[in-house]
Amino acid sequence: MLRKRAATDSLNTKQEIRLDLFQLIVLPGIYVSYERFIDDLSSWRVTAFINFDNEFSEAYRFEYFEVSPYYRLYFKSKNANNAGFFVQPFLSLTSGEYHYYSKDYNYTSPNNSDVKNFFGLAEGTLIGRKWVNQKKYTFEIHAGVGRYFAFEKNNNDYLEGTAYPRINFAIDKRF
Repeated sequence: MLRKRAATDSLNTKQEIRLDLFQLIVLPGIYVSYERFIDDLSSWRVTAFINFDNEFSEAYRFEYFEVSPYYRLYFKSKNANNAGFFVQPFLSLTSGEYHYYSKDYNYTSPNNSDVKNFFGLAEGTLIGRKWVNQKKYTFEIHAGVGRYFAFEKNNNDYLEGTAYPRINFAIDKRF
């Protein structure tokens, strides 16, 4: 008697680690994640990001570091658990810098801007898609938007929320 083959990612698989390739290619930065499956359609995850581009020359990410826990809700794929289309709200603890321009900023004289450091929270949401192969490797793409809610380090002034993009593709390994 033939038994039906189990789903691509076995029900025994409960966790996953991820290396974000986009950050390695675009920046000299590292972005790693750990995901723990709650059930077939949801998980929690924590990520850590360290930016080695201290001059922010790539002008994509202006954080020195970020730690972000989040919840992910999957819309089940036919052959795999915790795969397919997903939605993910997130909250981040982050630190970085931004350029502050006074109200009388003159675009012909760039010296009218100050570089200020911030530390605080960011929140946002993203959507994406994850594929799983038979060897328990996954490929994921996602895009979203977040907003900083942070305080300046110098004088504890509140930094008004600034929107920022989140675009990533990554390779994960389930175990």
